[in-house]
Amino acid sequence: MVKSICSHDFDDICRALDQLSHDTEKMAGKAFEGLLKHNRKTLEEADRLGEKVEQESKQLTQMVISAKEEPKLLSSTTIVEVSNELQKIRYSVDKMIGSIRSKIDEGVLFSDKAVSELKDIFATVLDGLRNIHDLILTKNPVLVNHIVQKSELYDEVARKYAEEHQDRLIKGICLPKSSLIYLLILESLKDILWYIKSIALAFKEKD
Repeated sequence: MVKSICSHDFDDICRALDQLSHDTEKMAGKAFEGLLKHNRKTLEEADRLGEKVEQESKQLTQMVISAKEEPKLLSSTTIVEVSNELQKIRYSVDKMIGSIRSKIDEGVLFSDKAVSELKDIFATVLDGLRNIHDLILTKNPVLVNHIVQKSELYDEVARKYAEEHQDRLIKGICLPKSSLIYLLILESLKDILWYIKSIALAFKEKD
């Protein structure tokens, strides 16, 4: 049977970590929605969620420091490590929001292919963030391996998209401004995939 880290002694810490992962996922979703809809209001909602994530991360760290005992099924070090990686994801989403705002403010348009590529990468990012929630609750080693493998696969996919986009830019198919913003957003998504992989590895059983 898969054990949960939510032992009765550490329900508050477990819930706080789960809420942090949920709000990070929600922030990323709002940011991408703002991209697809050219909606500044949605980006502002993402900003507010980012502020909430920062506060939750600080509170969680303080909860771990103040705990009288080590969590029985997951070390305090691992909990803080996951919290820190979620904060890094928040910073990457912040960068993505900045790029999206530039796109909206300057009226930059993406090709259908570019939008399709970003949707593809983001779907994997969102899936990874949702899987973190399940990982917090179960610490499932099968899920750890799935997240790591999917993140590595899509890192290569993102690299391929970037290379193809550079080729289109050289051939004059893409405009320099739209190309720069596309690549900045893609880079933010690649960074998030890396942090998702790092979170999964933090749950990996140590020899």
